[in-house]
This record gives sequence, structure tokens and C-alpha cells, in this order.
Amino acid sequence: MRIIDKVHKKIKNFANHKWFDEILLFTVIMFIGLGNFSLGILYERQQYNKQNPIEIRYSTQAVELWEQYQNSSNQNNNFFASKNGSVVYPINCSAGNRILEENKIYFTTIDQALEEGYRESTSC
Repeated sequence: MRIIDKVHKKIKNFANHKWFDEILLFTVIMFIGLGNFSLGILYERQQYNKQNPIEIRYSTQAVELWEQYQNSSNQNNNFFASKNGSVVYPINCSAGNRILEENKIYFTTIDQALEEGYRESTSC
């Protein structure tokens, strides 16, 4: 309890200091000013974004090329694994469904995967 009393006494002494009111007023004014400045910046950004909207357009040719690539990369592939993992799964195995598509690596044979250091899944 003694430490709390000492801290309480120090806070009271600081609050009774003759410059405390001025420092408190200055701090409040600074925070109000910074808040208003931040709100002004947010308003200006909002106005700029309304006047200059961002529009994303996909080229149909690029979409078609991406689909062709996806189809060709998945053809003749019988096994897949995560590039961050150590287990290889057959294509129809549901145990590998949690792997994100961008993290999947495909193999045509199990031997290729084993040579790369992957181990065969025991759940499929």
C-alpha cells in the first residue's frame, strides 16, 4: 500500500504545480488540432477518390490464357503436394483440399514426388 500512496502523492504534487493547467490546456489544443488535421486529410482523400475512381478491367485474352494455363498444368497430373509441405496426395484425395491452389505443386507419378523429398499420404 505504501507504493500506491507514494504514487498518489506524486500525482497530486504534479497536478498542483503552477504550470499544470497551462500544460494540460496546450496538450488538449494540440490533440484537437491533430484530430482536425487528420479529419481534413481523410475528407480530401474521400473527395479525390470520388472524382478519380479506380477501375480494374481484365482483358478477355488474358483470362482465356490463364484458363488455358490452368487446364494444361492440371492435365496428366495424378498427384499434388503443397510447396510448403512434405506430403503428396492423389488428385482425388480430399485430405489435400485445405491447400491453396497457388501453393499446389503437381506430379505425374508418385516417384517424382518421392524423389523431391515428399512422403506419400496415409489418409488416401
